[in-house]
Amino acid sequence: LRTGDRLPPERELAERLGVGRSSIREAVQALQMMGMAEVRHGTGVFLTGGPGRWLLEPLKWTSDSRMRLFKDLIEARLSVEVTLAQLAAQRATEGEVAALRAAADRRAVATSGQYLESGFAFHQSIAEAAHNQVLAFMLGAAKHLYLDVLAGLEQAREPLEAFRRSQHAGHRRILRAIERHDPRTAGRAMREHLAEIQAYYPALVAGHEAGGGAARTS
Repeated sequence: LRTGDRLPPERELAERLGVGRSSIREAVQALQMMGMAEVRHGTGVFLTGGPGRWLLEPLKWTSDSRMRLFKDLIEARLSVEVTLAQLAAQRATEGEVAALRAAADRRAVATSGQYLESGFAFHQSIAEAAHNQVLAFMLGAAKHLYLDVLAGLEQAREPLEAFRRSQHAGHRRILRAIERHDPRTAGRAMREHLAEIQAYYPALVAGHEAGGGAARTS
């Protein structure tokens, strides 16, 4: 099961696991308390980003600016993801490389509403291929805060198109290095890719504001 997946119905889980339905309800409540599951009434129980999702949440309210928070996030991602790319190049299985190709392809055709989420999904596929639980957890902890900081910037149409082209090319460079099991090139490609994201951010914010957005950029 992955983040966003719906858990099977309570009765089915109880039958599979050979326990009472009250035990399933208690387990779901425990998952909710840990931030690992969300109950959507009338729909079901869905897995969330795990406990790491909430670790950085206070920064949304304590950071002095959106621009500063984005810069800090990119610096943190650099410290984690360069190593993840190197490890993925060393450790990725054929199946994981295939999953990376599929993630890159989905990003290439993603609509504006799916674009940011699909981009981060590519990076999470790299984390899975790296086989390092601690680094993968650290990346997952940053995901929702990062997406929140970028939320709404799809309105910046001209800079977004240039950003999309840059990101697609960056993903392909990282993917090729991992396919070749070349950790040095994979790490360098990831570093360049994240630096490009940082370089494009001011233009995205400016385009968002020109389109009537209310980005906080002081």
